Amino acid sequence: MSLNRRLVIAGAGSFGREVWQWANDMQSERREWDSIVFINDDLNVAQKIIDSGINCSIISTINDYIPEPNDVCVCAIGEPKGKLQVIDRLKNKNVVFTNVIHPTAVIGVGSKLGIGIILCPHSVVTVNVTIGDHVIVNIASSIGHDAHLEEGVTLSAHCDVTGYCRLNKGSFLGSGARMLPKSILGEFSVIGAGSVVLKKVAPNRKVFGNPAYYVD
Repeated sequence: MSLNRRLVIAGAGSFGREVWQWANDMQSERREWDSIVFINDDLNVAQKIIDSGINCSIISTINDYIPEPNDVCVCAIGEPKGKLQVIDRLKNKNVVFTNVIHPTAVIGVGSKLGIGIILCPHSVVTVNVTIGDHVIVNIASSIGHDAHLEEGVTLSAHCDVTGYCRLNKGSFLGSGARMLPKSILGEFSVIGAGSVVLKKVAPNRKVFGNPAYYVD
């Protein structure tokens, strides 16, 4: 393990503060980093971080951030388009990305994970799942066998993605959403909280309900 390794969390909002906690939980199992810091475009959230009891500073805006040699980064922004825009800005700085995988997360045999992934507490990735870069799987969400998640997908808490589902780039599931087997989400589609996807959602569309129907 490299000395003076620093985890840089891009995004110091509500989810960023949660990721800070998950990263610290990882430290209790095995020391991954020597320090954890935030970068965030709005420096005014610094007081909120202090008030929340988090012992972590915002070192710069994302634009002004200059990576240090032992920095590794993860993007803690849930909304996929905004997340991928920030990631592109960081890539232009030659940032090295890492994964934040909570000790209680489960990863099954034959599953393949990209980089920049966040697996939150009690998330489950079963067998032969493929997860692309910069995917977020929030608290107690599960991904069934042979599912495929492309870059930038976000699963909110308590989602259920069943076997053979495909989630294309930047798709988003609200809390408690479910996908029946072999369902497909188009790029940047949005599934409302508690919705149940039966078959297919077109790209850039929003659905809600059980069964899910278009609302845009």
